[in-house]
Amino acid sequence: MDTQIQLYTSLFHNNPDAVFMFDMQGRFTGVNAAGEALVGFTSQELLRMQIWEILASTEGLDSKKQQQILSTGIRKNKHYQLLHKNGQVVDIIASSFPIFQNGEIISRYSIARNITQQKKMEEVLHQMQENFRLISENIMDLIFIVNVDGMITYASPSVQAVTGLTIDQVINQHFSILIHPEQVTNAKSDFAQMLKQKTTLDAEYHYLHPDGRMLLFDVKGTPDVCSNGHILSTVFVARDITERRQSEELLRYSDKLSVLGELAAGIAHEIRNPLTALKGFIQLMEGDEFANQQYLQIMRSEIDRITSITSELLIMAKPQTLRFAPNGLLPLLSSVIKLLEPQALLKNVSILTDFPQVTSLILCEEYQIKQVFINIIKNGMEAMPLGGNLTIRVVERPSDVIIRISDQGQGIPAELLPRLGELFYSTKETGTGLGLMVSTKIIRDHGGTINIASDVGKGTTVSISIPKALKPTVSFND
Repeated sequence: MDTQIQLYTSLFHNNPDAVFMFDMQGRFTGVNAAGEALVGFTSQELLRMQIWEILASTEGLDSKKQQQILSTGIRKNKHYQLLHKNGQVVDIIASSFPIFQNGEIISRYSIARNITQQKKMEEVLHQMQENFRLISENIMDLIFIVNVDGMITYASPSVQAVTGLTIDQVINQHFSILIHPEQVTNAKSDFAQMLKQKTTLDAEYHYLHPDGRMLLFDVKGTPDVCSNGHILSTVFVARDITERRQSEELLRYSDKLSVLGELAAGIAHEIRNPLTALKGFIQLMEGDEFANQQYLQIMRSEIDRITSITSELLIMAKPQTLRFAPNGLLPLLSSVIKLLEPQALLKNVSILTDFPQVTSLILCEEYQIKQVFINIIKNGMEAMPLGGNLTIRVVERPSDVIIRISDQGQGIPAELLPRLGELFYSTKETGTGLGLMVSTKIIRDHGGTINIASDVGKGTTVSISIPKALKPTVSFND
């Protein structure tokens, strides 16, 4: 019996958790050292107190409720808040057990553990999770968690607004679903390198949106490396920089046009005066029966060519007063095709059309848009010296109209495509590059774009996008 008492006493006093004993009135009858440390009171002080005095909240705890609690059987892992002697609130988790004598509960003892720090950590973690939720739900950057196999395990809500895919379509899919097919191999290689070297990834990848747009993303990846050196997962943040890159390119293009404008104005001015004199003397020589008419014809042809070049330079050199008006696209195209058909017949080129039944109006400067169509169609015909088919297709979209002009020429190598439209760069032996540069400027002034795609040995397609005109409003004047 003495051994059991010693064992009980040892367990009571040496228990690392707080142990309290109290009678059926809630008066403390015993407390161990851990209990004293938990609430800051000495055992002598606690033995003069009731359990209710150290509870942080006793609202609604009347004598009936107190007695009910004391008479209850075992209460396990209940959360309470105690008042420390210094006034601070202590969070505990406690289990309470009844002590019986002759079948009746005569007292209780409770074992309590301080979970204040744990609660604070839980609150901090909850706040961090809430902050992350707010950020991920409201930021337009895309946030992904990707495991070491490349599978997406988390995607921020912004994924749907930016990529056009739902979260369900992205989760548990390989990250390559968000990479343009031509870049998937490089992206997988970059991912493997990041895992191998445990370094951050910084790259740019294209993404083909379901609506047909090509987006450019700045992607930053960071591996989550645990203490043993293993990578648990990776975190990726992707930002859509399509508009920023387009703005940068437009700025560079504008700077180039500014320099070109100054150069072109000087060249056009210096050339036009001598051209006028040359034309006059040629006209005088044409009346001379001894003059070589073949030479005069060559001279006239070359002077006309120089005049055409200076006219194009002047378009680049000075701002044009544009008079935009709603025009039907099909009538514009039809008039240009009718104008160029005789030249096409001479070159053995068949102009094929694929037009919709109804085409919306475009807001444009009629003669400038016609000049663009003439330039592009003539380029297509010149790309087929042995003849072939030149196809003009029109596709309507909700906000714009696409005109695709395709030839069956030899095509242009991919490495040369970025240079098209540069001053004095042309794939034609006698070309100046001005025609495409002028066309690009005109289309940009109209709020549209020109894109060129080409397959060597198959041909080239020039796609021109022009915004639709808003429906005109009718006004009545008195």
